[in-house]
Amino acid sequence: MRWPVTLMAGVASDVPPLEADPVRLRQVLAILVTNALQHTPHGGSVQIRGGLDGGDPRSVEVSVSDTGTGISAEDLPRVFERFYKSKGSKGSGLGLPIARNLVLLHGGEITAASTPGAGTTVRFTLPIGAV
Repeated sequence: MRWPVTLMAGVASDVPPLEADPVRLRQVLAILVTNALQHTPHGGSVQIRGGLDGGDPRSVEVSVSDTGTGISAEDLPRVFERFYKSKGSKGSGLGLPIARNLVLLHGGEITAASTPGAGTTVRFTLPIGAV
């Protein structure tokens, strides 16, 4: 890493075990955390949280939030499209689409919310007992 960033993680104690592919879930988390770290400036933070989905107790929600540069309103609807890159992005445009496909294969959903200049949160949910 090029600069100090605070990384925080927490999982609620009431989260049941998931029947899911651990390799693929690690891949999803690696993509999301790597993106967050790449777009978080010196002194910023990245937070990973896991818990029961407040809207659906039959699902688990995982979120990765950062205090980074954020995503423009123009780019946000397209971040999960293959090969889509925002202006100035050095990535391949494949990370978030891969994460999306892996979450969908597990019967889940993934969304992104962002405020330019303040940060981004990517959330995904997985049904309890998935795959």
